[in-house]
Amino acid sequence: MNIVVMGTGGVGGYFGARLANAGHNVCFIARGKHLEAIKNNGLKIISETGDMLIHPVKASDNPTDFNIADIIIFAVKAYDTEESAFLIKPLVGKNTAVIPFLNGIGHVEIMRNILGKNNVIGGVAAISALIDKPGIIMHNSSMQMLKFGEFNNERTKRVLSFQSACNEAGINNAIPENIYTDMWQKIVMICTLAGVNCLTRLPLGECRSNPATRILMKNLASEVVAVAKAEDILLPDNQVEITMKQLDSLPNAMKASMLPALEKGEKLEVSALNGAIDKLGRKHNINTNMNKAVYASLAPHENGI
Repeated sequence: MNIVVMGTGGVGGYFGARLANAGHNVCFIARGKHLEAIKNNGLKIISETGDMLIHPVKASDNPTDFNIADIIIFAVKAYDTEESAFLIKPLVGKNTAVIPFLNGIGHVEIMRNILGKNNVIGGVAAISALIDKPGIIMHNSSMQMLKFGEFNNERTKRVLSFQSACNEAGINNAIPENIYTDMWQKIVMICTLAGVNCLTRLPLGECRSNPATRILMKNLASEVVAVAKAEDILLPDNQVEITMKQLDSLPNAMKASMLPALEKGEKLEVSALNGAIDKLGRKHNINTNMNKAVYASLAPHENGI
């Protein structure tokens, strides 16, 4: 397959490298020192699942250096959605599937307006990975999973072809029965994890083991579930329990990507996460005070230092 990775960070870098290692034609869009290191030394993945070095690499900061893509792995930060969607527009053909593996709410409509309704499909990524230093992606656990599908849940040729590519690359993957359900299950989880991480400035293990903080986590999750149901999203009745069980299964050192960003003084995705939940809560007259508190505490840091 002809695959383009828009955003060669932890998500795009790891999964793109695995697909390239399996023999697919993968082109990476990156920038700055990270791009320079990738061009000079290759893209290196350090992982419990096996280290990889992709070299040479097709990489550029200019998408027009590449051809029309079959699949675009769209893995930028939520606040870069609009700019990045315009950048990749020349690579989007009639049958191209652009799969956003982003945190938060709101990016799908932005992308559809720019790239076309039929070109954007649903995606969910589960992985703990980040740029360790330019040209090097550190994968911090054995967890690695992609879920993707058309919004009408039809198992189209392009979705099945990408699944085959993922299987060849050793990427855990699934085509859900209802992609909206899986996307919102991720939103429940990440709003809870990022919220408690950033409020306490602590990794997950210390948060979930403290009784008071564990109650905070359940309250955060409950608010997101209430908002999702008001938006007519199909979630299990015990979604909060499912989310807590999922969080209990993660490593003690787990941090949502928003906490390292906060610690480094970088921009935050809080408007697309807890802030978006608070906004939808007000729309549906739902109490989202815990998510409101997360957003209020992080709003002064949202644009970084």
